[in-house]
Amino acid sequence: MKINKILSIFFAVSILSCSGGDDDPVIIVGGPSNGGTDGTGGGTNSLTYTPTETLKGSASFPIGMIASASKLNSNSEFKTVINKEFNSLTAENDMKMANMFTGPNTYDFSDGDVIVNYAKNNGMRVFGHALVWHSSIPNWLQNYAGTDIEFEAQVEGYIKATVSHFSQIKNSSGVSVVEGWDVVNEAFTTEASGAVFRNRIGKDYLEKCFKWAREADSNVKLFYNDYNLESQNSKSQQVIDMVNTFKTNNIPIDGIGFQMHINYLQPDLSTIGSNLTALVNTGLLIHFSEIDMTVNKDKTLSELTIERAQEQQARYKDIVSLYNTIPTAQKFGITLWGLRDNDSWLLNFLNNQNEWPLLFNSDYEYKLAHKGFIEGLQQ
Repeated sequence: MKINKILSIFFAVSILSCSGGDDDPVIIVGGPSNGGTDGTGGGTNSLTYTPTETLKGSASFPIGMIASASKLNSNSEFKTVINKEFNSLTAENDMKMANMFTGPNTYDFSDGDVIVNYAKNNGMRVFGHALVWHSSIPNWLQNYAGTDIEFEAQVEGYIKATVSHFSQIKNSSGVSVVEGWDVVNEAFTTEASGAVFRNRIGKDYLEKCFKWAREADSNVKLFYNDYNLESQNSKSQQVIDMVNTFKTNNIPIDGIGFQMHINYLQPDLSTIGSNLTALVNTGLLIHFSEIDMTVNKDKTLSELTIERAQEQQARYKDIVSLYNTIPTAQKFGITLWGLRDNDSWLLNFLNNQNEWPLLFNSDYEYKLAHKGFIEGLQQ
């Protein structure tokens, strides 16, 4: 099914499924569920439900979750849920430059090793995030006193050492557990344009980073990752232009990561579909790499209502259904940027503790958003 054929259906379904009466009751997240007779473990007025299927069991492509070495070392509830629901892990911060590149030609891969070995032992893949990002630069490199040539050599050595190190951890089939990397993250921003990588390596630093990563591992999938690709036509076009330039100049690139930090209302599905189509047409792999969904950005709610939870359910269904329209060979997977609402980075980023962007509540209970995700997978 093609993207443009499904959009009109989504609009009709969204209007019906997102509508709620003014008399819908308010139920607190994590509060008691109303017993139902529909096999879901909750009635129509419940914010939680008991699923009969798992995310990974319902999908034909990998479903990912972010993780950290500390959680995998200590949080049994977290591990129970991710083992049941997910088959791909992304390091939230542990495999970024600031954590691993500890000094000149010096690396600490121990946190990443915990994540990759956990994935290996539990039949999961790992997606590496992110080799180069202007917001994750160790202080010593930010203030590096050597020449620009020496600076570039440090970055080249780090990329090659990192990619090579993690490529050595293999699963039982002899395949590297780390299947892909965000080589460069968020390059088309004002902050990146003024950051040390561009200033000291040059405007072609993206091309060099991708070449160095490929030289370190001929098989790993190499991605460019950014936010607002689903909503900003101009940024999508910048990425398309980059991909075309890479292809012309034989620079390796395998995929594009849509971060997908979205709202339950915006951007509209037509805009997402249009930008997605344009980037699918590059022929590269597509990863919804950091998906979460705000439902209270205007801060009008002090607790999640059933109406808003149902709207979030319908929105997750629409987004996942849209991903399902991508050609099978280009589906790299969907990764959720957090497990429980209270763990989300968005609460501090938006200075709003009354936000519920994910599929599980603070008690690890399944929200209606999880149900919507499953429904989207089944479209």
